[in-house]
Amino acid sequence: MNKLLGAFISLCACTGVWAAEVKDLPLNACEAAALEFSPAVKAAQAQAASAQAAYESTRGHLYPSLYLDAAGSWSSEVPQMQVGSQLFEFGSEWGYSVGPTLEYVLFDNGARSSAAKSAQAAYQSKLAEYDLARKQMLLQVRQSYFSVQRDLENLFLLSEQLKVARKQLADVQSAYKAGAKSRRDVLLAEKQALRTAVDASAARAELARDLRELFKLTGTDFGIDPHYPLDWRVREKLEGETSAVIRADDPAQTVQRFAPFAQLNFDEETPRLAAYDGLIKSYEYAARGYAAAVWPRVGLNAGAYAQYPNGPIQEDVFLGKAGLSLRLPLFEGKKNRSQAQAQERAADAAREQKHETQEALKALFLSAKDSLGALDIESKLAGKLADKAAESAQLTYQAYNAGAVTFLEVDDANLSALQSRIMLNELNIRRLNGLAVLDSLGK
Repeated sequence: MNKLLGAFISLCACTGVWAAEVKDLPLNACEAAALEFSPAVKAAQAQAASAQAAYESTRGHLYPSLYLDAAGSWSSEVPQMQVGSQLFEFGSEWGYSVGPTLEYVLFDNGARSSAAKSAQAAYQSKLAEYDLARKQMLLQVRQSYFSVQRDLENLFLLSEQLKVARKQLADVQSAYKAGAKSRRDVLLAEKQALRTAVDASAARAELARDLRELFKLTGTDFGIDPHYPLDWRVREKLEGETSAVIRADDPAQTVQRFAPFAQLNFDEETPRLAAYDGLIKSYEYAARGYAAAVWPRVGLNAGAYAQYPNGPIQEDVFLGKAGLSLRLPLFEGKKNRSQAQAQERAADAAREQKHETQEALKALFLSAKDSLGALDIESKLAGKLADKAAESAQLTYQAYNAGAVTFLEVDDANLSALQSRIMLNELNIRRLNGLAVLDSLGK
């Protein structure tokens, strides 16, 4: 009767958790929210748009320019000439000129073309930085999500261990009342249950912290109150009021989704390196543009105008004009040559920075790939260890009931079984982090 009453009370205590609304937290929703919210991604996108506008502006100098020119004039005195009895005026007090003017640079030794190519390369560099910002945000939100998965799995494992500890405590208390066990056994069993409950509470606090870190990246909490959450699989009564019941993706399914990334190779054109390539080209083209500025610049201008007066003749006239201009710098204090050298040195510096970054990224990629092989071995061994530890814990408890071992050994066996399962969970999360790095840097 007492056992039935205890089971009924336990069922009632768990009803609140079971009845609570389960909040789904899938990885793909977190990824999409983070990419949409991220200030870094938005800033990189705006910078790319700005660079595109700058390129379009610079490219416009390659085409002819057409203007509408208009001018008016007034003079207080008009030249005059007396011829016999007649007075002739050369011109008029009032005058105007209006009409379209076409201007075009016929030759500048590629200065405008180099400037346009420099702006285009800078735009390509900013596009690569935008891709980089997206990749970095994906990596950050994934790793943050993996931490939440780890916390939820640990919390579930602790709740299962707490269920075992409470069951064993109930058995020991019954045996103690029957005179088969000592008070010391009861205290050890109570200690085991309390320690596991404390660990479960700490796991919930860690889950709360990692959820808040994830929500900072996504810009939304998906309707989840993170201050004291719980995994949806937990059925054991835990201390405190649950703020949310969460269901995340199964880590095993996430590993399966990410598994193909293990076959990737290092991307020599990964966005971070592609951004350097664009920057280097931009500097090189800018250097060519400054170098071309020491050459002659030949321009054409032409127009058709309605004009009054027609020189000294007071009449309206429609006339066309055309002309060529040449501009050759004779002395500029090495201004353009020095600017060209500065751009060349900047390209050299960016080239060295790219090489350093490339080696660092390649080392990170290879390190992540190498660790996957070790993690595969560790995970297989840890899986076997978890199975053996679980079997050992069961046999140790049976031996305790038979009087062959003390409850302290039962406690040690249970703790070992729990730690082995938590270690296996940690290895799975480390594998996910490595696969995410490979996806970020590979192709």
